[in-house]
Amino acid sequence: MAITATASIKFSTITPSPGGRIEGLAFWRAVLMLAGVVLHAVMGLENIPVLGAIPLISHAFRMGSFMLISGLLCGYALARRSSPLAWLGLRSVQIGVPLLVGLLVICPLIGMMFGDPPDRLGWPFPLAHDWYHLWFLAALLAYAPLSYALHQFDHRQDVIGTIDRLFMKDGASDRRCAQTVILLGAAITCYTLMTVTRTILAGYSGSPYAAALAQVPLIMGYAPFYLLGFLLARSPNLYRTLTVSFQMPTIILLATCGLYAVWFGGLSAMVDPARRMLVSDMVEIIGMSACPPAASVLILRSAGAIRAIPSLVSRFAEASFTIYILHFPIIVVTKIVLMDVAWNPYVEFIIAIAAGSVVAYAAHVLLVERFAVVAFLINGRLPRAVEPVLPVLV
Repeated sequence: MAITATASIKFSTITPSPGGRIEGLAFWRAVLMLAGVVLHAVMGLENIPVLGAIPLISHAFRMGSFMLISGLLCGYALARRSSPLAWLGLRSVQIGVPLLVGLLVICPLIGMMFGDPPDRLGWPFPLAHDWYHLWFLAALLAYAPLSYALHQFDHRQDVIGTIDRLFMKDGASDRRCAQTVILLGAAITCYTLMTVTRTILAGYSGSPYAAALAQVPLIMGYAPFYLLGFLLARSPNLYRTLTVSFQMPTIILLATCGLYAVWFGGLSAMVDPARRMLVSDMVEIIGMSACPPAASVLILRSAGAIRAIPSLVSRFAEASFTIYILHFPIIVVTKIVLMDVAWNPYVEFIIAIAAGSVVAYAAHVLLVERFAVVAFLINGRLPRAVEPVLPVLV
């Protein structure tokens, strides 16, 4: 996915051309999105030990890393637009339209399949009680003004230039120390925001919209990762510092794996249910805070090494947004159909993945790629005459 607009003078003076890195980042972003199909295919099978580990692994790093990469790609895109305000308006439409379609159509449909009819009381349209998998669009929509505000503030105060000079380290050991500080600082900030937000929202646990409110701590907690990605796009020294070594990120990931294995693998069974739930919740938040920035370092190093993406993989990656938007209700329907059949749980898991992927991909090829109206509603894709540069950078 190439960016063809001309870079601003200020951006080009401090940041080397990302070159093929954008292709690699877009590929990894698609991989993280498509991994959601595997996650949701586990639904109803969490009691199977091997399958039950998938949600733990996914929640630990997938969406946090996705947000960091999205922030980085937005940092590149916004810097290359002549009108930042026009970029904000365009991005709000590109994300807001699929979100609106999801909230008014897809989420109520999922709720009805789960036996949770949408709320029509006081609303002219059915409103779902849960955002389900589409909460990430609400997060990206909320982060867009943050990108714009930081861009404008930097334009006036040269904040990112100051940050870039701060990380102008010569020695590899200095960069490794700075890398550790960044990783731990991002993790602590995320953990604090998540726990504080959860505490504030605890009083709404009995609300009909408690499921939707439960996603707000994720939106708040992942905001630092998105902003870190935005800064990485603008500060080459910060980028080099964060990606200087894979050792500390690997240590963080292995330590989190060890914590998960010890607690969920046996220790939790020795604790009374109330305390088990409390500690399990805390352990998961630790994982969701510590793993995304560490995993993102490995992803960024990998993205820089990607030289070419096979055409078949590229086509599937281009359809990843459509697949992610549509796969969840397809998987729910598949699960309902398979309820009365004594399938092996692993066979059911594979069938759910296949159905969610293939049917959603077919919808992309047959509908989204052929009809501009469908592309606008599902992908937020504007006509080329209106949006000449990029499809939505989620």
